[in-house]
Amino acid sequence: MTAGRLEGRTALVTGGAAGLGRSHALTLAGAGADVAIFDLGDAHCDAEPGYRLSGQFELTDTVDEIKALGRRSLALTGDVRSKADVEAAVAETVAAFGRLDILVANAGIAVMGSAWEMPDEDWDLCLATNLTGVWYSCRAAIPHMQRQRYGRIILIGSTAVLRGMKGLSAYSATKAGVVALGRVLAVELAEFGVTVNSVCPSTVPAGSGRGLAARHGLDFEELKGSFLEYQAIKTLLEPADISNAILFLVSDEARYVTGVTLPVDGGTSAL
Repeated sequence: MTAGRLEGRTALVTGGAAGLGRSHALTLAGAGADVAIFDLGDAHCDAEPGYRLSGQFELTDTVDEIKALGRRSLALTGDVRSKADVEAAVAETVAAFGRLDILVANAGIAVMGSAWEMPDEDWDLCLATNLTGVWYSCRAAIPHMQRQRYGRIILIGSTAVLRGMKGLSAYSATKAGVVALGRVLAVELAEFGVTVNSVCPSTVPAGSGRGLAARHGLDFEELKGSFLEYQAIKTLLEPADISNAILFLVSDEARYVTGVTLPVDGGTSAL
C-alpha cells in the first residue's frame, strides 16, 4: 500500500461513485488524501446514455469506504454538464477541506454507432459530458490551484484517441478534445506549479463497456473480444491499473511530468 504518499493533500474526483472513478478515489484515499466525490446521485437520470449510471447508493457507499480508511470524504451530487453544479462542488470541497490539490476529471460516458447514423442527442450528450464537463471542472478548480501555487490535474482520455475504433466517433472525438485541452492547460499553468496530464485507459470490465453491451443487446464477453483485438496483451485491464498510473502522476515523484498523454492500454498504442 502507498499510505502517506498523499498525506495532507485533498482531491476531487468527478464521476467517482462507481467503476473507474471509485477505484481512483479509493486509491487516492489509501495514499493519504481526503477525497470529495462528485457524481449524479439519483436526481439526474436524464444524463444516462441508454444504460444506468451510478446513483446515490453507490455514491454513499464509496464515501463510507473512504471514511473507513481514516480519511475525510464528501458526497457531492450534480451533473458535470452544469457549470453551476460543478462550481458548487469545487466550492464545497474547498470550504470543507481548506484547499484543493488534485482534480481527477473522470466523469464520462460512451455511446456507440456509425458516425452517419448517430442521433443528434447522442452526440450532444457525449460532447457535453466528456468535453464540456471536463472544461467546467478544470475552470472551476484552476483559480484555487493558482492561488496556492500547487495543483495536479488528471484528465481521462481513452485509447480511442490513439487509433480509429469503429463505432466510437463521438466518444473518440470528445476524448481527443480532452487530451488536447490537457496539453494546452499544462503549458498555461506551468508557472503556477500546476501539472496537467491525461491518462488513456484501455477497456476495463466495469462502467461504460458493460453499459454499451447492455444498451445494444450484446453479451459483454462478445464485446470484450472485439476490444481485445486492439491490444497486444490479450487481457482486460483492471481499474487499479489505471488508478495506480494516476497515483504516480499526482505524487511528488512526478512533479516535473506535465503535458503527458499516458496510455495504460495493454499495448494498444504499439500495434
